[in-house]
Amino acid sequence: MNLQIETLRGLACLLLVLYHVIGLDSSTGLRVEEGAVRWLNDGLAYLRMPLFTFLSGLVYGLRPFAGNSSAFLEGKVRRLLIPMLVVGTLFALLQAWTPGTNSAVGPWYLLHVQPVAHFWFVESLFWVFLLIWALERWNLIGEPKRYLVVWALACALYLTVNGWRWFSIAGAIYLLPYFLSGLAFSRFPLKASLASPWIRLSLLALATAAVVSMGMPVPNPDRRTVAMLLAGMSLCALSLSFGLVVPGLAGVGRHSYAIYLFHVFFTAAARIGLDLVQVDFMPLDILLGLLLGVAGPIALGRIASRSKWPALLLLGKSVKGVQQSARQGA
Repeated sequence: MNLQIETLRGLACLLLVLYHVIGLDSSTGLRVEEGAVRWLNDGLAYLRMPLFTFLSGLVYGLRPFAGNSSAFLEGKVRRLLIPMLVVGTLFALLQAWTPGTNSAVGPWYLLHVQPVAHFWFVESLFWVFLLIWALERWNLIGEPKRYLVVWALACALYLTVNGWRWFSIAGAIYLLPYFLSGLAFSRFPLKASLASPWIRLSLLALATAAVVSMGMPVPNPDRRTVAMLLAGMSLCALSLSFGLVVPGLAGVGRHSYAIYLFHVFFTAAARIGLDLVQVDFMPLDILLGLLLGVAGPIALGRIASRSKWPALLLLGKSVKGVQQSARQGA
């Protein structure tokens, strides 16, 4: 099960890095306006962030809240908010100071009040965990009937309330149904049913119908629709159903958090570097961006993990855990 999860995490990482290499639209990344690459990148929106969030819920279900509220909440603040503030601020500064970047963050006095780039996901996930902690305390998601009520309310909220962009509240509303869906597959006996060919065909048909109903993929599609929710959930469950284990992808997946946090530094460096030497060949741009966007964060994460303060500030790892690992490696 763990190798399957790490494999899917690795896949999600590749999809995310590819997204930022190519860019959201004609103003970001490689600024691709049309063609097969544009169509592929837009189409992967149905799976990309839903899969990341689904897997977060799945992993949480394997190691859920165990009753120690202070340890749980302190762990989430350390793991999510500290890297968001530190790495997100470094990203904003580099965007402001580095020639050749596509955009700048501002206004500065609202930094992190208004989410910074892709770091919105980390902040939104913190709010999701905070809600999950409260639901666990009140025993509202521990048994199927209560869980279904909460899941249905989360879907209704997703479809009707955009929320507030400040502090990434809107993102938390967007992520919640996918997180709860992932949790269901580790908390309740659902995964065995995915082995059925009929279930897989049904999921594929549902996802296909939802995608077709939305039309051709477009940049930044409306995510608050029934079709988008059905497509995302169906594709996540379908991905899990195959029990895919690919050692190389699993190796990437083990570093998924570092890749999420740091990949944009390396994809931007690849693009700016090729621009400086006047190389304009899209396959090379994509390949180099994807390679550096994966390998760079893995290397940086390994280096940071060797020392307690870089591990804490850049990756949210506990100082005690880093010290224990260092003693074991000595």
